Amino acid sequence: MRRLVQYRKPDIKDLEETVKLLFKFREEFGNLFPEADLNKVAETVEQHYHYGLIHNAYSNKKLIGSIGAIPSQWWFSPKQFISETWFYVLPKHRNYKTAKKLLAELRQYAENRTVLLPVSTGLDRPALYKRLKFRNMGTIWRYN
Repeated sequence: MRRLVQYRKPDIKDLEETVKLLFKFREEFGNLFPEADLNKVAETVEQHYHYGLIHNAYSNKKLIGSIGAIPSQWWFSPKQFISETWFYVLPKHRNYKTAKKLLAELRQYAENRTVLLPVSTGLDRPALYKRLKFRNMGTIWRYN
């Protein structure tokens, strides 16, 4: 059976599910990052819901991926950029189409602002980012 993937901004009732997905990120990359705090993750997700971007991918109504970003300022300028906070897709659902759609939502949200996408897991995908017009800046990919 072909899986139909739907992409949408989560409803407030979906935020708990988003937090649970982000803990799966922590499980997968636990050797790279400190222990996650449930309250901190929940606060961050809520902050992004109200003041930034959360866009999720669902397969058969099950959350399989999410991207979160929020406006930030350069330390040297009052001009804003968009800082990606998380970009995570469950391993068995990782593919070009899902990544492309979530990153397209990030680019649309950014409008004309620069997007900074740090890669901190070692799962860098240069071909994907280059195909979507991101430029490499070491461990950060930049759009715009």
